[in-house]
Amino acid sequence: MARAPFTPLPVHEWLENIKLEKGETLTKLHFFVQDQISGPNQSVYNVAESEITSNSPTKFGRTQIVDHLLTADPEYNSPKVGRIQGIHMLDDLHEIALTVNWNIIFTDGPYKGSTLTLLGRLVAYARDGELSVVAGTGKFQLARGIAVKRTISTDPKTSNMVMEYHLYVITPKAA
Repeated sequence: MARAPFTPLPVHEWLENIKLEKGETLTKLHFFVQDQISGPNQSVYNVAESEITSNSPTKFGRTQIVDHLLTADPEYNSPKVGRIQGIHMLDDLHEIALTVNWNIIFTDGPYKGSTLTLLGRLVAYARDGELSVVAGTGKFQLARGIAVKRTISTDPKTSNMVMEYHLYVITPKAA
């Protein structure tokens, strides 16, 4: 896969200095999503389409299910962190954009067994994007926050992508 020189996602300064309410905790997470559209490690599958999808330049009405690998570094074979599992729908008649409903399942490391739920809209193939962190379980009970994304590589033959994510997750003090 041809890869542009890796430039880390810039961190929003205000997120680094966010003011927390008494008892809240800010957890900063950083990982890479291996979005495999095709090939032996495919992690995206079509499950439904509307009657206009095949004629739509934006693939409007397509629903896909995903099970993406999360890694500590950009390389596919780097240490595993977890998975992103869920659905996304192409729901824009004017540009290729997705509404996502994803669960991050941490399978390794200090957050093993915990989950986070991401919701929002991403423009397909856009370099940058943001999703809302709306819930969590385990160490992330009652989580809220933001997930900031940067696409760092796209294979022109397969459309497989590697995306860098920084998550800023706020949780209340444990009871």
